[in-house]
Amino acid sequence: MNKIAEEINKYPQDYWDFKGITKSGIHNIGKYPATMVPDMQYQLLSVISKHLNNKNISLLDPFCGSGTTLVIAQELGINSVGIDINPYATLLSFVKTHQYNRADVCDAISTIKNNLEQESNFPIYDFVNIKKWFRDDIIKSLSQIRHCILLEKNQDIRKFFWICLSEVIFKFSNDRTSTFKLHVLPKEKIDLIEDRCIEYFIKIVNDNSAHLNYSNITSSNIICGDSNSTMKYKLKDEFNIICTSPPYGDNPTTVTYGQSSILFLKWIDNVDLSCSQELLKKYTTIDKISIGGEKRNIINTKNIKSLNEFLNKISLKKQSKVINFFEDYYVVLKSMRQCLSKNGYLIMTVGNRSVDAVRQPLDNITIEILEGLGLKMVSKFNRNILYKNSPLKLSLLKDKKTIKTIQKETIIIFTK
Repeated sequence: MNKIAEEINKYPQDYWDFKGITKSGIHNIGKYPATMVPDMQYQLLSVISKHLNNKNISLLDPFCGSGTTLVIAQELGINSVGIDINPYATLLSFVKTHQYNRADVCDAISTIKNNLEQESNFPIYDFVNIKKWFRDDIIKSLSQIRHCILLEKNQDIRKFFWICLSEVIFKFSNDRTSTFKLHVLPKEKIDLIEDRCIEYFIKIVNDNSAHLNYSNITSSNIICGDSNSTMKYKLKDEFNIICTSPPYGDNPTTVTYGQSSILFLKWIDNVDLSCSQELLKKYTTIDKISIGGEKRNIINTKNIKSLNEFLNKISLKKQSKVINFFEDYYVVLKSMRQCLSKNGYLIMTVGNRSVDAVRQPLDNITIEILEGLGLKMVSKFNRNILYKNSPLKLSLLKDKKTIKTIQKETIIIFTK
């Protein structure tokens, strides 16, 4: 048996649930759905890196999201590259991994506090449908904060301020934040929102600045873009570890990562975002261009037995979306295989969502694809999802029955 498998098998079955442990420090900065469990990532990467006979370990996360894995890699002295199609995710990952100068941050905080107290002449910000999502007085307060952020000349510090602003937007918008999709609160609840935007922004800036990286010099390169084309055409090196949690299905019907962050992105100056303005024009564009968002014919996955068995259990209408997702998923996995060094390790955390009230076996489909691509499975184990920021139930069925969302995740480890 592989030494890594041996070590993982020593842990009790419920160890990977990390019951009673919640996110803290840098991992609490920003607002992002369905984030990874830092303690689990730390333990997994500690085990893997210990058994790699290489002092200069490199890691790739092609779906880096909020940057949890990249932060853990830094803590372990591992150089990393993170990719995500969502510009808010890459902005958040940058802020979490960038090495800041403490004195510069303190000076910038002092300056922005003074500016917020003194600046009374600022433009009221506007974008399409802004008044649907924000009350007039909230727009004025957020415009004042935005104006003062733009006065900061250091771009890296501006990026930190934008993340702090995103937390203010999350708290004071008209969006019902109990789901990831945008839904306007009822008017009586909107009327109850108390405009404390500036006061709250200052609090968030103070709280978050205490957790920034001021000492770790391990490099982390964050790339905003499509993970497949980035891996295929931009990454020249091979990685000792690829550690990621991909989407569990197409974004519009699984987790709408794009929608959950679009209100933040609308307020952030485009100079500080690594994307085109076209991406932000519509509220749904990021999710539509994400994995599974485009119409695909079944080509690469037509002989995947576990996928075909699943497709036969769901309606024709739902089959097309599933096919779109797995066709994209297949080419991403193929690119990941190409980026993995010989004897390197691929760690995947996946979950089996429901389609037509039938569990989609993403774990088994992933295993079948990766084994077909010549990778060898080292270990597979499950963990209960205790703290992931997801609703327990989703109403998806026409007869209005509720079905449970994903309660467990599967961790699969492969080697090349």
